[in-house]
Amino acid sequence: MATYGKFAMTVSPIKVSAETKELIRVAAALLNCGQSELVGRAVGEYTQRHADELRAGIAGASAALALGDNAAIAYLGGEEVETLNRVTGDQPSG
Repeated sequence: MATYGKFAMTVSPIKVSAETKELIRVAAALLNCGQSELVGRAVGEYTQRHADELRAGIAGASAALALGDNAAIAYLGGEEVETLNRVTGDQPSG
C-alpha cells in the first residue's frame, strides 16, 4: 500500500484510451514522477477546480434522494421524475 498525501492507497488499474495512456506516460517522464502520482495529482487539481460543480451534483443527488426512489432513479437516468412516474404508473406523493 502506498501513501499519497495523508491518504493510504491501494493500487488498482484504471481504463483509459491508448492516447491518454501515452500522454500520461510522457508527462510523467517529463515531470520525473510515476504515472499513478501524475494521475493522482491531475485528479486532485481537477476536483479542486470543479469543486462548485461537484457540490452542485451532490446537492442535486441529495435532493433527489430526499424525494424518494423514483426521483433518485430519474436523477440517475437523466429523466424527469414525472416521466418515470408516468411509465411506472406511480402517483407522486403529497
